[in-house]
Amino acid sequence: MKDPVPALAAFYGPLAQPPADPFGAYVWEVLGMKTTPARRDSALSALRRVPAMTPDSMRKLGRGKLEGIVRLCGPFVDQRLSALETGIDVFRRRRNLQEQLQGPLRGAWLAVQDLPHVGDGAAARLLLFSSPHQLVPVDAALTRLAVRLGLVTPVDNIRRLSRSVRRAFRAALPRDHAALRRAIVYLGHHAQNTCVEFDPHCTICPLVAACPEGSRRAAEQAGH
Repeated sequence: MKDPVPALAAFYGPLAQPPADPFGAYVWEVLGMKTTPARRDSALSALRRVPAMTPDSMRKLGRGKLEGIVRLCGPFVDQRLSALETGIDVFRRRRNLQEQLQGPLRGAWLAVQDLPHVGDGAAARLLLFSSPHQLVPVDAALTRLAVRLGLVTPVDNIRRLSRSVRRAFRAALPRDHAALRRAIVYLGHHAQNTCVEFDPHCTICPLVAACPEGSRRAAEQAGH
């Protein structure tokens, strides 16, 4: 498959990337949990206006003000608040965390997994955007895309499937770090807005011509 990003960029227009510092990238992950990109970006903008985008400044903000901003994301307020407060403590306690993330991948991977609300996909994404490590963050959304695009064959073994998805997108996406970051943003946005889990919008999808599953669904919808 050729690089899907040009088609996605033409369809969606410019998209914001996660912050390049580890704490900002972590906040992005927490605010984006089970919500829309628009709600996540609204909350992130509110934190930037305060400003409260460092562990110390967010701690000084106070729980009441932080909760008001977190509510801009919609449901799961308590979970988001808990993840942010625990994350603040981790970053304040481990002042060398950024240095660890810049170091060898094994140490960086172990360090980032100390953060709450960071599974393998989120950990790889955080490292991609806030460190030199060029990882393809495989999560449920990227796996769904890979399967529908026919890049991988579904298997029951999750680890094997994840490795296949990682290899498939690594072969299709740019090698340049900045371009890879941009690609991951567009693929994630596409999965959240068009190639959704239930009832994907295949008739308007910019990748439908290269997507066996999308072409089938689009034909079925046109037939009705």
